[in-house]
Amino acid sequence: MDGLAGGLNLEGTYTPIQLWAGEPNGQTTQGTCAEGYVFGQKNARGETYKFPVVALVGGLLVPWNPLADSDVPNAYASATITFSTAVPTAGETVTINGEVITFRAAADVDDEWEVAIGATLTDTATNLKNFINAHRMDFGVEGGNGVIATSSAGVVTVESAGTAGNAVTLAEAGANIAVSGANLSGGTDSDAEAGGARVPYGILPHALDTTDAEGGYDGPVDTPVFISGHPNFDALDLPEGTTYQEVKAAFAGTMINVQKLY
Repeated sequence: MDGLAGGLNLEGTYTPIQLWAGEPNGQTTQGTCAEGYVFGQKNARGETYKFPVVALVGGLLVPWNPLADSDVPNAYASATITFSTAVPTAGETVTINGEVITFRAAADVDDEWEVAIGATLTDTATNLKNFINAHRMDFGVEGGNGVIATSSAGVVTVESAGTAGNAVTLAEAGANIAVSGANLSGGTDSDAEAGGARVPYGILPHALDTTDAEGGYDGPVDTPVFISGHPNFDALDLPEGTTYQEVKAAFAGTMINVQKLY
């Protein structure tokens, strides 16, 4: 279990994919995968190239599903920050959930809460978006959901998942900066019960099949499961549409810290 497995590229050749994005590699415990599931993905040579994220339900490991037992997905709370007329003046600020972000002509590398003023409104919005995403888990959001951002022209859209996101505050102190409201709004929670398959437990070191399919296992399977470490986001087998920010937030409070290699 060295954390390497064969992956596929568009030309059909095989290249390695790195499970671990940083040291130390993960610590394991022993678990039992429930029968009736396909965990992870293998390539044509039978090598794991997508490592399964698992949840613990009734003492058995099942594939992680952030919307388990729910037909109402979480909706993000959101708000906008708009730059108009002119770029900010040095010293003007935007405050997200109490954290003050100060605009400077050149951001001080020793001050993690400064962001550079761009040459244009679009550049400034892009700089702020990138800053927010780089600090997404540093805004003290309840439940560890974090804050993410996108930008278009001179407008930055700030988002945080669920009803906890509705409590995220937003303010500005600038002549040409406007926020859409004092709080993010529109966040809703899933009706899934606490615990269960929507809470990730760990990562399997290999793909396996506990259905009665040919080449699989017909029944529960004992296996190691990683419960700590810094896994590579791109090496994980995740529900379709799951973002880096979502899986990172889901593991908040555990010993697993999902990273991106590039």
